[in-house]
Parts: sequence; C-alpha cells; structure tokens
Amino acid sequence: MAITDDVLAEIDDDTLSTIADRLGIDQAQARAVVADAVPALVGGLGNNVQSEDGAASLARALGDHADAQPLSNLDDLVGGLLGGGILKHVFGDKVPDVSDAIGSKNGTSGVDAQRILAVVAPIVMAILAKKLGGQAGGGAAQQQPDLGSILGSILGGR
Repeated sequence: MAITDDVLAEIDDDTLSTIADRLGIDQAQARAVVADAVPALVGGLGNNVQSEDGAASLARALGDHADAQPLSNLDDLVGGLLGGGILKHVFGDKVPDVSDAIGSKNGTSGVDAQRILAVVAPIVMAILAKKLGGQAGGGAAQQQPDLGSILGSILGGR
C-alpha cells in the first residue's frame, strides 16, 4: 500500500530504532506494527467519513495537519501527546481492541501496539493532508470532497 510505504519512508531506520528503543521493543516488531497500524488507521478514518459529520470532522483535522511535521518533536511523538487524541477520534472505545489485534499479530503486547499507533497516527494524518492537498481543505461544506472515496484510492482501491 502506497500510504504504508510513505509512512515507513518518513520513519527512517534511525527514527524507528529510537522509537523502538524508547518503547523497549525490537525494531523489527516496531516496523511490523507500523505496517499494520497504517491500514488500520486509514480504515478507521474511512469508516468515520461515512457520515457527513465524520467527513467534516476529518476535513477539519486534515486542514490542521496540512503543515504538520510530527517527526520534528520525537519526544512528544513517542510520548503519545500528538497521537492519543487521534486514536480516540478514529477508533473510539475500540482502541484497546485494535491495539490488541495488531499486537497479537506481531508478537507484542496491545499496550506496545497502542503506543506505536499513537506514534503513527500524527504521521498518517500529516501524509494524508499532504496527499489530499486542496481536495480536502477549505471551501464551503457543499464543496467537500468524497473523503471516503479519496481514502479508498489512497489505500489502493479499498
């Protein structure tokens, strides 16, 4: 998936190593969790845009992340300060279920998977905001794009 590749490109080996070290997990496990976290996050965003309110909320959030550089403050990123709120908006009360599933698949705990999800979430939002460019931002509500279709095309026909 292109967006997964984009996220992994943003998180170079040195950054991934730092994140894994700070979380106390193996770098290969961290990379595997990231690779599963991205489609989960984008899929959750896709579910949220099925409603008009969800689409409007995502359009605003992407506008807020248009110039974001989440990797510029690794301490805040690893601490979950940037991503915790995004996870709640994307998955609601299902955050532990999603984290447990991703952790179980990759041989790590749900807690560690959730911490990585919180790291990845702002990166995904920044990349989506850049990919969507002018399509998702600005303008009146009646000009709002079909974000579900756009997210699907970014995921490769999801």
